[in-house]
Amino acid sequence: MVRVKQFFIGLCFCWCAWAQALTIEITQGVTQARPISMSPFLTLDQSGFVADDLPVALDQVIQSDLSNSGYFTFLRASGAGGTPAKIQSLDLLPWLQVGSENVITGKVERISGDKYHVEFVLFDVFKAFTPDSGTHAAPATASPPRPAANPVLLYQKYENVSAAQLRSLAHHMSDLIFEKLLGIRGAFSTRIAYIMVPDGTARRHQLIVADADGHNAHTLMDSKEPLMSPSWSPDGRKLAFVSFERFRAEIYMIDSVTGKRERLSAFPGINGAPAWSPDGNKLAIVLSKGGSPNIYLYDMRTKKLDQLTTGFSIDTEPNFSPDGQRLLFTSNKGGTPQIYEMNVANKNIKRVTFDGGYNARASYSPDGKKIVMIHRDGSGTYRIAAQDLASGEINLLTNASLDESPSIAPNGTMVLYGTQVSDKRILGVVSMDGRIKLRLPAKEGSVQEPAWSPFSS
Repeated sequence: MVRVKQFFIGLCFCWCAWAQALTIEITQGVTQARPISMSPFLTLDQSGFVADDLPVALDQVIQSDLSNSGYFTFLRASGAGGTPAKIQSLDLLPWLQVGSENVITGKVERISGDKYHVEFVLFDVFKAFTPDSGTHAAPATASPPRPAANPVLLYQKYENVSAAQLRSLAHHMSDLIFEKLLGIRGAFSTRIAYIMVPDGTARRHQLIVADADGHNAHTLMDSKEPLMSPSWSPDGRKLAFVSFERFRAEIYMIDSVTGKRERLSAFPGINGAPAWSPDGNKLAIVLSKGGSPNIYLYDMRTKKLDQLTTGFSIDTEPNFSPDGQRLLFTSNKGGTPQIYEMNVANKNIKRVTFDGGYNARASYSPDGKKIVMIHRDGSGTYRIAAQDLASGEINLLTNASLDESPSIAPNGTMVLYGTQVSDKRILGVVSMDGRIKLRLPAKEGSVQEPAWSPFSS
């Protein structure tokens, strides 16, 4: 029995106004995506009768999560019956016959008011009809095969779930399924932040936080003046960002749940590009108070500054390594914008990128083995690229011409970035190997400078 607890940390009953949700559009997926299926969740009212008034269709959210990951394709089985009250006894033969490897189903039972009990199960279809030898059974033809083993891969039950928690629970279940089938922690319960910028429909700059699928969008900050560079704290609770609301660049921190704000840096000149250390105790920021833009460490507890870079070049866009011992940044010290890496302890610096006349806005993959950045190739287009730090090999991930602000998912599978379609800025998502591509356009306004949150726990 699993009760509803820490996986709802990301659910925010925010004081802020609702913002326009993003919608996901798949533009390119994996050719050999894993075939799975969904048997609709059984939904019962307090009297045990079938109900159709659930505030959130959990099965649809799960199917959307897994489909939009690009790693799964959903198959239908025309001969499938309804989901039984005891969901573990679902007849899997119809899905075996269409070639589905796994089936997901569940039950939602209203127990009082807006409280629900929720169950879900993930089946291995082939295991149910496969002898102990481990070879997969062929789809049935003349006579149906007999079940051979317990096909349940995953079963969970959740008690006293409120209506407001149902969508968050669905994302959590998607995370469990994703990890069970692929061996990679799911990131569907994480959040994204981005800036809505004025255009023909949006009149003000807004700092917006949403679920990873674009739903539950909330406006945290609204301003007539530009907002820039949102950066998540390691616990996924706070955001540092740059605001021009006082007609100059200043760095603020805002709590994504309470909306409480604190001004951190307001020196003369540039105050920009905040980036959290992995322990959450420091911010790397860019200041020009001494002349040229340089990178400083701002201690969140003592409020003291430690200058990391010096000289007359433009040093900007810092980003910490997962262990906090290294720092990537962009500098023109070699003549063109390139990526450099600093050892934070001794401040030794080495150049990382040599291919291309422009490389910027770099960040580490969660395992620290790759960096993702904006790369200008020989044709003059700005694309998202990944570079292997050991070999130096660069892999172009996108094929547009004005891509910007890459932000890596905390499980390292996808990259969120800004791009342009026609005359509108939207968000794009691409897998770390470039094979899966999604778009998250807003129905109103243009969006830019996305930031993917870390895991909340």
